[in-house]
Amino acid sequence: MNILFVCTGNTCRSPMAETLMDDAASRSSKLHGDVKVRSAGTFAAEDMGATPEAVRAMEEIGLSLKRHESEQFSTEHAEWADVMLAMGREQMEHMEVIAPEQTEKMHTLLGYVAGVMGEPVNDDFDICDPYDEGMDEYRTCAAQLKDAVDTLVALLEKDYEN
Repeated sequence: MNILFVCTGNTCRSPMAETLMDDAASRSSKLHGDVKVRSAGTFAAEDMGATPEAVRAMEEIGLSLKRHESEQFSTEHAEWADVMLAMGREQMEHMEVIAPEQTEKMHTLLGYVAGVMGEPVNDDFDICDPYDEGMDEYRTCAAQLKDAVDTLVALLEKDYEN
């Protein structure tokens, strides 16, 4: 399964989600080797590193973002992915414009793990955006992403059993 995480600049939320998911899938006896993970941004400058705060937030939980390079979301990303998990409704709207033929694969991460498929009707399923905020916001975001990824892994493992 190919999973694409999408945020705006691909320097905070989606690379953190990608790193968390890659780590969790590699530790899963059911998903190990069967899940490929990437990330992109709807308004990303190419080849930017993750923000220093995102790097630090991941280091605090034993993971690394030091090799991350941002990518602009494209139709190629949409075609590669089996599922695309946006950090919020705003990114979904931009993804739909860029790859309108792939909308059935687009969801918000929090919506998807809660069983809300497609674009939610409100912002209740948005991951908080820590960009230009302090370390507390990055830690909050990382914790929110970790909880969502843990739930996603559990759902995928359950599907794998069936």
